[in-house]
Amino acid sequence: MAVTRLKRKHRKNIARANNKQRVIKQLLATPVIKNVDIEELKAQFGKNTVAGTSAAPSASVTEKVSAVAANVTETVSSAASTVSETVSSAATTATETVTTAATNAVETVSSAATAATDAVTSTATTATESVSSTATNATEAVASVTTTATEAVSSAAHSISETFSNVFKAVSDKVEDVVEAVTDRVEDVVDAVKDRVGQGTDTDEKPAE
Repeated sequence: MAVTRLKRKHRKNIARANNKQRVIKQLLATPVIKNVDIEELKAQFGKNTVAGTSAAPSASVTEKVSAVAANVTETVSSAASTVSETVSSAATTATETVTTAATNAVETVSSAATAATDAVTSTATTATESVSSTATNATEAVASVTTTATEAVSSAAHSISETFSNVFKAVSDKVEDVVEAVTDRVEDVVDAVKDRVGQGTDTDEKPAE
């Protein structure tokens, strides 16, 4: 049996894996220390100027982390509201589709039952009137009507089954598309946030050469 391959999803998976590998490499990267006088650094540990200069980067890092956290909170809230609206719309559409299909199925069954009842009644009346002339013809007519009614009911049941199958398949496909789109969006947001946090950390903690 042939296998369907989602090319766009495959490309997204590859890009996501590459981004994660790049973030891991950035986090594990060790900066190269060049032209650093160790004795001069040791001599500056006791001075107040070093303490004064080291406080500013900490404050800037805290502000950047706070800003990133606020952006993450807003993005996640927006994504959650979008997901809620999409799921609600999909559920409403699915409910309306199922209701319409059920109504159509009930009408089809009722129509088939009415037609079968009318046919049986008409044939029974004709058979009763013609019993005195020929009983064999009446028996054959009843058998034919019964077969016709059975075939009509079977056809209606098959049509109802196919309708429900199509409806549920369409609903399942739509829900899967919605879940996939939401998952991709949340993962993209998380990757973007990780990239921004990684870039901010690299910029603030880079030693002087």
